[in-house]
Amino acid sequence: MMEGTDARVHYICYTPEAARNSGCLQINSFIRLRKLLTEGRPVLEINEMGDAESILHNQLYLRETARRLIRSGVIPQDDGWSGWLGHYQKALAKAAITIKRQRLTKEVQRHERRGFDR
Repeated sequence: MMEGTDARVHYICYTPEAARNSGCLQINSFIRLRKLLTEGRPVLEINEMGDAESILHNQLYLRETARRLIRSGVIPQDDGWSGWLGHYQKALAKAAITIKRQRLTKEVQRHERRGFDR
């Protein structure tokens, strides 16, 4: 069982020899799971991203995730959760604010350049 960043607990059926014994799915690990089709059969891809606490400080990951969410119409925000999930939501919300500020700054600069080009 795993707690997801969607605030839900997920049951993941896996073969212990294929995952935990090879170093994946350790307690407090941050992982990304993807279901792939291999030869018409579903296969679970496990992408180990390191310690769950360290992901909170990985600005590249946070910005990429925030951009992906924003593109899909979801604005990351702090929903008031406590614990690790609350820290994760705050970090994503902060990354989204940074992205919005950068976009606004670029738009202002573009607008100013147009004004000076006339």
